[in-house]
Amino acid sequence: MAKQGRPGIPYEKFVVVWEQLLHEGRAGTNMAHDLLGGSKSTIATYRERYEREKSSKEVSIIKSVKLTEAVHRAIAEVKVQEIEALEKINAAFKARMDEYIAMAKEAEEKSAAAVVALHDAKVADDIERLKLERKLAAAQALIEDIEQREQKMAAKCEKLAEQYNLAKQEAAVANKEIEMLRELAKKK
Repeated sequence: MAKQGRPGIPYEKFVVVWEQLLHEGRAGTNMAHDLLGGSKSTIATYRERYEREKSSKEVSIIKSVKLTEAVHRAIAEVKVQEIEALEKINAAFKARMDEYIAMAKEAEEKSAAAVVALHDAKVADDIERLKLERKLAAAQALIEDIEQREQKMAAKCEKLAEQYNLAKQEAAVANKEIEMLRELAKKK
């Protein structure tokens, strides 16, 4: 004997519960499932079927009603008024959209101008930095040159001082020799 699946919920029972929930303002798949049990997919399928059937009944009722010419004219006037109101709303919406687009374009242009200005400022800054770096390099080279000259002059000065001291010593020795020669010449 084959095992049977769980018994399903009859569509007619769903309709009764669903219409009661609609009347109470609590219609929903979860609420119907809570009351009926079964699977939510079955409840959802029944709900779609119910909506389709209800919609087709309403359309057939509307088609079966014969409207008078005056009612048709009144409906047409209402439709014209609706269309005019929608056109006004659409025109106002379009005007607002055009305004927003214009504002967006203006902001985009300002942004582009700011980007260009920023780029120009960066280029000017880079040029100024390069000029300053060149001046700094030239100043450093000049300082190094002056330092080298100062070292050469200091070395030359030191050499001259040594030569001066040596000449002074030689002059002192020569003076002593002259004095000694004079004293020897006086003794003879």
